[in-house]
Amino acid sequence: MRNYFLFCFFCIGSGWCQTTNPSTPATSSRMAVWNCQFRDGNYYSVALGAVDSVSQHEYLLDGTLRVVEVTVATRGSTQTRFYVLEKPSPDTGGLPGQSLPDGIGRVAEEIASRAPGSVKTVTNSVVKKFPETSHAKIIEYRLTDRETLGKLFKHLLQRWQGRSTDDTFDVTN
Repeated sequence: MRNYFLFCFFCIGSGWCQTTNPSTPATSSRMAVWNCQFRDGNYYSVALGAVDSVSQHEYLLDGTLRVVEVTVATRGSTQTRFYVLEKPSPDTGGLPGQSLPDGIGRVAEEIASRAPGSVKTVTNSVVKKFPETSHAKIIEYRLTDRETLGKLFKHLLQRWQGRSTDDTFDVTN
């Protein structure tokens, strides 16, 4: 009996007893990821195994802006938000009687234009007011339209659920 165990130990330890076909190509050790690539050079990548949840939801921000948002929550210390800002309207579920003052767009553009190194248009810039909107460990990307955000969410969800092998979504606008 002892010799049988020594023989098994020798076979396994030396690789002499292979259980796989040596002509089978090795599987890729590359980690499954989802990437989001932006035309302006911004880039986001997440390991799918680290993703706890993905969601798409809408809410009114201070009663003046509708936020449509896709959120990626991970086991790590960061959370990622992709979002679109819209004026509330009957089409987007705005509350009756609400309107967005015309001046807010001009104010946002003014603030963005004064930011150090600002060369992007305000439509793609994330604007934060410190410290009220200083979100530690939150990665944020602002998109220009709801349609692109919907396509991003569909691509992400299919990749996360294993229904797609396409690992990169390109934001073209």
